[in-house]
Amino acid sequence: MGLGVSGQKQQREIAGTAFFISLLAATSLIILFSTALAGTETGEFCPDCPDWTNLDGWYAQKESYENSMLSPSPAVFQNMPNSQAQAESNPIEEKAADYPVASILTRANLIESDRVVLDVRSIQEYQKGHIPGARNLYWKDLQRDGALDPILAQEALGRAGIIASDRLLIYGDSSDHGAPFVFWALSYLGHEDISLLDGGIDAALNAGLDLSANAPSIAPTNYTNHIMPGLLVTPESLDGLLALSDVSILDARDFSEYGKNRITNEAMPLSLDRIYKDSGIKDASILEDLFGSRLDESGTAVVYGTPEAYSLFFSLRLMGYNATLLEGDWWKETRWAVSNVK
Repeated sequence: MGLGVSGQKQQREIAGTAFFISLLAATSLIILFSTALAGTETGEFCPDCPDWTNLDGWYAQKESYENSMLSPSPAVFQNMPNSQAQAESNPIEEKAADYPVASILTRANLIESDRVVLDVRSIQEYQKGHIPGARNLYWKDLQRDGALDPILAQEALGRAGIIASDRLLIYGDSSDHGAPFVFWALSYLGHEDISLLDGGIDAALNAGLDLSANAPSIAPTNYTNHIMPGLLVTPESLDGLLALSDVSILDARDFSEYGKNRITNEAMPLSLDRIYKDSGIKDASILEDLFGSRLDESGTAVVYGTPEAYSLFFSLRLMGYNATLLEGDWWKETRWAVSNVK
């Protein structure tokens, strides 16, 4: 039985619709498979082209590809300019360069060959093993009654064969504040080129440095200091400093000690756990946030609460702040002391 004109027209419309749906499905399949195979024509992996037929395998390839991009192969380094290859192979060096005064911080894998290395641990620890070529300068030999004695320090530096023009690298034991103390002491004595090994002897060991038990042969010198009085707060200078409008007072002790007594109610607690982690100093961005919210960049930071204050002093200098240090606890007997202990 024949279909009418309208029936024939309806049949043609149904057939056209079916053809369009089939064409659309075929196109989708082509796109799907071309996406899955994209980037494989040259044998290279395409990180933006998922293999829908083997997603687990594709994700594994993607992770391997991304890791290879983060850690270029030795062949890549060979084709780079020296400075670029060094920056790529040493991400830690890039972080060190972020500090405003980066020259005073040295990473264990980047010790400069022209540095005179000073091991400030005890002679017993030094003899057990030290960085090859390092000289021993026990930090307590620079002190009398727990505070810097410039005369003793000058004599000790002479015995270690140091001269004023030496480029010094200081390291010690991360369990004490010997190395930061020597950094501050030498700065106060006027030595200009000083750097601190971040993380101390532990960092040297972790970097794979082989230690030596042999002490270098050195000739004593007549070390001459050039004292920088602005780096030490004395009973005579405290009143004048606290009268400045742009001075900040930082207490490096534990918060519990700060709660007992402090230098005026304007003093701010800043314990070292906020600045150091695992014996190494935190990133520049963290320190900038920490200091920037508390300090006047053009002002002076008075740091007290030794021995912790030595490490705080170093971190402030590393970040480009003008800092001066108050040694000892004589401030507790001044009119500026505030006590919560009756």
